[in-house]
Amino acid sequence: MTSYLMGHLLCVDRVIYDHVGISNGQGKVYENAKGKKPQLVSTEEFAKDKKIIDLGILPDSFLPEEIIERAQKIIEKGKRSYKLLTYNCEHFVREVCGVDIKSPQVQRHIFSFLAGSIALYAKSPHIKGVAGGAAIASLFSKNSEDAIQNSLIGGVIGGILSLIFSDTKSGNNI
Repeated sequence: MTSYLMGHLLCVDRVIYDHVGISNGQGKVYENAKGKKPQLVSTEEFAKDKKIIDLGILPDSFLPEEIIERAQKIIEKGKRSYKLLTYNCEHFVREVCGVDIKSPQVQRHIFSFLAGSIALYAKSPHIKGVAGGAAIASLFSKNSEDAIQNSLIGGVIGGILSLIFSDTKSGNNI
């Protein structure tokens, strides 16, 4: 059993999202998982046969002891439960660490959904190309900062491809 340092942000890649939690420094992880309330689980239960990535202390966090104390208080109160959009694993981790409470993964997926919707319903093939490229690029980004940069690149590539593969004079696609 691998033990991670107290207060460290741990991450497990679950294909379409990353699940995050906080190490208690004694082989267990504070997490907020779908269908449950925040809880303390073994590293094995947290990982579910996936590799755990130790991301260290979240920048601008409280001291590790205070992070653990805050996580334990949330668990003891038992009033909060998992909600994908408003209180998922990222929200929980950021709350106990004392940093801005948000979910960059949810933000990224919402952006992808909106850009994809624009691509589906736009009449202009160029707008479809730009929005589609932005949606796909942001969906495959691992964090919000990458999503913005990749969306811009994807949008430019999608726009260029739409120019190449459409005949603007006749309005027909090639």
